[in-house]
Amino acid sequence: MNNYIFGYLAEIKCNNYKQVLDEIAGKYGIGLKEILTEQLFQFTEKYLPNKNQTNFVFSMSDSAERVEADYLIDYLDYAPEMQCKFPSSGKDRLLILIDILKDMMIQSKCSKLVISLTDSGYIYSYKSIVFAYLSEILLDDFEKNQGVPDTLYEIICE
Repeated sequence: MNNYIFGYLAEIKCNNYKQVLDEIAGKYGIGLKEILTEQLFQFTEKYLPNKNQTNFVFSMSDSAERVEADYLIDYLDYAPEMQCKFPSSGKDRLLILIDILKDMMIQSKCSKLVISLTDSGYIYSYKSIVFAYLSEILLDDFEKNQGVPDTLYEIICE
C-alpha cells in the first residue's frame, strides 16, 4: 500500500511562509508540494480550508522526487542495513514526522493544521486535537493501529 499525507496550514500569519516551508522541507529532506484544495480527497466540507484565509494546501512525501510518504509514516521496523535516509525504527520515523509538523505549525504561525495520514487514500476517522497533545495522540494512534491510522487530524494551535 502507498502511504499518503495531505493537508493544509490555516490562517497563516507568517509573511514569507512559502520560503519558511521550503526551508523545513530541505532541513528534513522531504517533499512538500503545494496542491489545489480539490486534491484534498475525502476531506469533508467541515474540514476544508476557508478560502478567505491565507492557507497552504500541500502533499508531503519522502523526498521532492516522490509522491508518497511510504517510509515516513510506515510504522514497520526495517532491517538496520536497509539503505534509507530515515531511521529503521517505525517509531523513530514517526517522531521525525511529528517534528516536521510542529516546525511547520510554529514557523508558519498558523491557527491550525488539518492533515490526513493514510495508507489507502481513505479516511476512516476524524479527530480534533490541540497542539500540546500532538505527539502523544499520534504516537498512541500509530501504536494502537500498528501502522498508519487512516485518520484526518485537525490540530488546533492554542
